[in-house]
Amino acid sequence: MNLENIVTWMLKNPGLYPGKHLLPAPRNTPALKPLEPLAQAMIIWRAMTQYVQEKLENGKNVNVRGFGAFAFDISTGLPKIATRAKSMEKTLEHQRLERKHVHKIRLVFVPDAKLKAVLSNYHEKDQLNKPKSQASIYQKSFASIFCNPAPIAAACFLGKDVVDSTLNAIFSAVADLTGYGYSIDLRFGFANISIANKDLRVRFRPDFCQTLNGTDFETKMRQSDMRTSEFWSQSYSQKWAQSSLSKLMQRRPHSSVVRVLAEKTEALKLMSLDLASNGILLKKINTNPYSNY
Repeated sequence: MNLENIVTWMLKNPGLYPGKHLLPAPRNTPALKPLEPLAQAMIIWRAMTQYVQEKLENGKNVNVRGFGAFAFDISTGLPKIATRAKSMEKTLEHQRLERKHVHKIRLVFVPDAKLKAVLSNYHEKDQLNKPKSQASIYQKSFASIFCNPAPIAAACFLGKDVVDSTLNAIFSAVADLTGYGYSIDLRFGFANISIANKDLRVRFRPDFCQTLNGTDFETKMRQSDMRTSEFWSQSYSQKWAQSSLSKLMQRRPHSSVVRVLAEKTEALKLMSLDLASNGILLKKINTNPYSNY
């Protein structure tokens, strides 16, 4: 089952997955009309995957509630000794960065406890080497954050409660369908997660994994490189303009044009109702034998 089949199952069982995702939700701008629940869930999923990929590219782990965490497994080696070998392709600064780059990063997926309970044939229980004091997904690996529904809702022009309800229902349906023995295929863009016979397999995009071990990616994970004054001087609007979620829906209709078209549509509806009522009245008059007309 792909995402569309999962959402269809979720909408056909409103008693198991109640919430605001069952009805078309109003958009935050009058230029956009409410969508059907299926299309609404597909847009929210696309924005969520874009959000997770952006956070991973910035060197942060993302924990998706009820589903699992995309985390970095970091192994550290010894620094390389400088040699006198000269290269015409690499500069001296680039060679120094390569010698300092002693961390090897591996992207892994850690299922949530609810999903792991139904994965009876899943043998890769612990993909991260963590201390015994760390018990939750939020503490696992490096710089973990939760999946924030607020920027996802802003990208979709929907309410935060609608996004929360949709994602919770999708991941609850994934856990239930896994327990029923269904095969599931979820595509995140940077990774594909497939569940078959209550076993989970993750395939990450090769070019995305190669960027994690670049010499410049390690600077994104070090928070000490940026000054505190520079970090707090950047406003939320500037961060949102640089985010890929702000460009998710670039083609937006003009609000005044949409409002005029909506008023014309309402006027046509009233005219059609008036003509229909006049037609019924004339029909009654013509069929009346005592009428002089």
